Amino acid sequence: MKRRTLSSLSSGASFRTRRGAFVRSDCLEYLESVPSSTFDLVLTSPPYDGQSKYGNGQSYERAWFEDYFLRVTGEILRTLKPTGSFILNYRSKRRGSERGTLQYELIFWLRSQGFLFCEDFVWAKPSPPPGRFRRFLKDAVEYCFHFAKSPRWQFFPEQALTPARWDSADRARRKNHAQNFERESSPSGHGRKRVQAGPDFVRPSTLLLMEPEFGPNPTRHPARFPVLLPQFFVRIMTKPRQLVFDPFGGTGTTGVAAESLKRRWIVTDLDDKYAAGLAERMITGR
Repeated sequence: MKRRTLSSLSSGASFRTRRGAFVRSDCLEYLESVPSSTFDLVLTSPPYDGQSKYGNGQSYERAWFEDYFLRVTGEILRTLKPTGSFILNYRSKRRGSERGTLQYELIFWLRSQGFLFCEDFVWAKPSPPPGRFRRFLKDAVEYCFHFAKSPRWQFFPEQALTPARWDSADRARRKNHAQNFERESSPSGHGRKRVQAGPDFVRPSTLLLMEPEFGPNPTRHPARFPVLLPQFFVRIMTKPRQLVFDPFGGTGTTGVAAESLKRRWIVTDLDDKYAAGLAERMITGR
């Protein structure tokens, strides 16, 4: 099947840049129109279970996930490239005296669809929103589950290295470890050079320590995540000019992250008002 251009994938967009577009659409209907093996990364945060649907008095209950959401993820699997990944940011709500288990059940449901469950990242919020709970503490954790279409999923941790935190004595000792070098032919005959992810810079971990979004919220969207969260995954899962998609796009944060890192992007959402503030966000990168 012939691959379509970005402009043909974003027909009727409410907002667009040279790299991407916000499309007002039901995400399932949109995905059904997309050719197979199109996206390099799909990254999204669907509604919480029990959360009210915007403006119609209904809520997203378990049946919605078992029916509609799994049809969406089935289309995500089809439209991912064989080297692509799907990042699902999700945290079940509390129901009475229990934490909901849907966040874990989703892993098994998606594996049954054909996804590989590659990793679970923990998003830890140092300053979680306040709340009054009789027998619970403030909710400071969400999950980001990494799924892939095939074992060939691409991965670029060198694009997100962080400074090592060893003390000076430990840093000096680690500089002599064999694993901090790679073999190389050289005129000097020494035959090795220091690799980038040596003792000075290291791969990030699966613990993502990021504050929730505290900035102005003119759209009153109930579940915004900080732009640093999608930026992290865009960095380690894609290269510049590759295509990122968010089916539950909300205020377009995934698009802002992709744009700032020179990736192409498409987000869909049923509410067109979220496209209004994207022009300014693209300039500030926030």
